Amino acid sequence: MSKSHVVVVGGGVAGIACADELAQEGLKVTLIEKEPEIGGWAADYCCKATDRCNRCFVCVADKERNSLQLESKVTFQTNQMVHGVERNRSGYLLKITDRVKGVEEDVHADAVVFATGFTPFDARKKGELGYGRYPDVITGLDLERMLRNKGNVFKPSDGEVPGKVAFIQCVGSRDESIGHLYCSKACCAYALRMARVIRAQNPETEIYFYYMDIQPAGRNFDEILSACEEDPKFYFVRAIPSKIYQYYQKKGLMMRTLESRRGEIDEIFFDMIVLSIGMEPNKENQGLWDQIGLENGSEGFVDPLSSPEGIFLAGTVSGPKDIERSIMDAKQVALSVMKFLEGKG
Repeated sequence: MSKSHVVVVGGGVAGIACADELAQEGLKVTLIEKEPEIGGWAADYCCKATDRCNRCFVCVADKERNSLQLESKVTFQTNQMVHGVERNRSGYLLKITDRVKGVEEDVHADAVVFATGFTPFDARKKGELGYGRYPDVITGLDLERMLRNKGNVFKPSDGEVPGKVAFIQCVGSRDESIGHLYCSKACCAYALRMARVIRAQNPETEIYFYYMDIQPAGRNFDEILSACEEDPKFYFVRAIPSKIYQYYQKKGLMMRTLESRRGEIDEIFFDMIVLSIGMEPNKENQGLWDQIGLENGSEGFVDPLSSPEGIFLAGTVSGPKDIERSIMDAKQVALSVMKFLEGKG
């Protein structure tokens, strides 16, 4: 088995964790990533610690990436795209194109792990929420990048610290109008943790959290939720916002919501609004899935039960997961790969 070669396609959290686990067992691993650097979406995520670690697992993802880059048994091929997979008697032949040089090559693999991830929901598809039109309507991913790169929250329009922030949950998830009936599973957790960071850094900022229901995810989620519920400037509102406006003669964003308990329309002004966007299936590899024989499940993500022998799926390619669950899934997949290769003799 030590002479076996495994190709891991996708250099995000799951691909990194899977490649590292396989390399630790002495296998030769090639990690193929379409971007110039490995890390995936998590490379943009911020640490969500306040006065203590809040177990968001961003630091774990960073450590896994740094550790893997020192692993001698792993070959990194960045700026590369897999555009073909052919079965042969000894495994698979992957057809790979260098996105910069345009050079093509064939790479043999005894087993292939696809960890090609998800696509963040494009909030512009929900035009009534004003993303892309009003600068102070941002997504959760925008806020992640802001906190990671700048260290604090500020209004994109003027650079000021917002005094009143709304988080809107389930943007792109659990939405029949766009055909996404599934929960993205990570949004409530990341939004609550980032809201806690904002409150810790800016004690005068008020947080309003708009939700349908709150989905637990990850370790110490109940502690995070309880801390938010006990915060006197943290307000939970069970309501679905229907429209966001900006009156140019008055600063701020006006949000219209239907308050579920009273059945009345509310209009409230905010300095900044954060849309907690969910995950969509990564559609760019659909042609590859068709070629291999992989099928999509009811939610549009790849069904792992459709994988042919020697092909494995890790992380969010098979459905929404947070960082912790993506890492756990990737390590489990690595064990399955090793068991498969042992069976080949």
